[in-house]
Amino acid sequence: MAKFVSIYDGTDPGATPGRIFTASIGDETIVPEDKFLDHLLIGLKGAVSTAAVAIEDFVGVFSEYSFKAGAETRLQLSFRQLIALMSFYYGELPQIWENTDATGNNFVFGVKVPVQEIADPTRPLHHAATRTAVPNISTETLAITGVYYKDAKGKKPIHAVRIPFTTAAAAGYDQMGVTIPPIGDLIGVILQQVNVFADGNIDVSVQRAAMYVNGQPHSKLNACAFSGGWAGRSVGVLDPMDDLLNPFVFFDMREDPIDLTTSKVEFALDVEDVSDAVTLIPVIQKK
Repeated sequence: MAKFVSIYDGTDPGATPGRIFTASIGDETIVPEDKFLDHLLIGLKGAVSTAAVAIEDFVGVFSEYSFKAGAETRLQLSFRQLIALMSFYYGELPQIWENTDATGNNFVFGVKVPVQEIADPTRPLHHAATRTAVPNISTETLAITGVYYKDAKGKKPIHAVRIPFTTAAAAGYDQMGVTIPPIGDLIGVILQQVNVFADGNIDVSVQRAAMYVNGQPHSKLNACAFSGGWAGRSVGVLDPMDDLLNPFVFFDMREDPIDLTTSKVEFALDVEDVSDAVTLIPVIQKK
């Protein structure tokens, strides 16, 4: 029987839709409520004033979420990247509202974040949320609910820690110089671009990601052969959800993952828009 437990919340009962998030929330322990924490559900709200704030700018309020099991960081992503992880892992999208008249609220509700951790008193779970001010957004609140199960149902913990990378000052392949952690099975890679495909643009931040396994060329991941994996990408004028997720490309390897404990995986990026601050997010299922 699933159990839903409030981790961040407002006064209960009360109309405040979450914990006050006008300042960062430091590291706190998550008290286990059952044997297996399967996933988190997250909602963010902020009041809009003076001028409308696009949804992709609004989510910048929640600039980093870190989740640890003991001393090991399992998740370290921005809220926007958490939404991309949700879309990749579950094939689902959150509820969003983008205010356009500067007298209401923006919100993103129901962001589902895979955790899949067995409660273990020797490895306590803890997390933190970093808040960054966004112009014309105030009275922010953040809600987090933990969803617990009686057992793991065969699921393994998820590791998704962002790797920021500034593309080279010249076009062409650029070695990242990073080895993906040897802690489990690589089930996918999420690439966050800065410059993206558009009607009048094809010189994206990263056109291809070349994967090397044990020092040998293995795969070429072409950004225009893969997709972001959600509905609506074909419309000429993007709706707010597309604006939110447009920078992301998903490379899905779940049908035949790479065992990182026996294979050294590295990447080189085909840079076609120089000096961009891109992010690579390996999604790993721990052993």
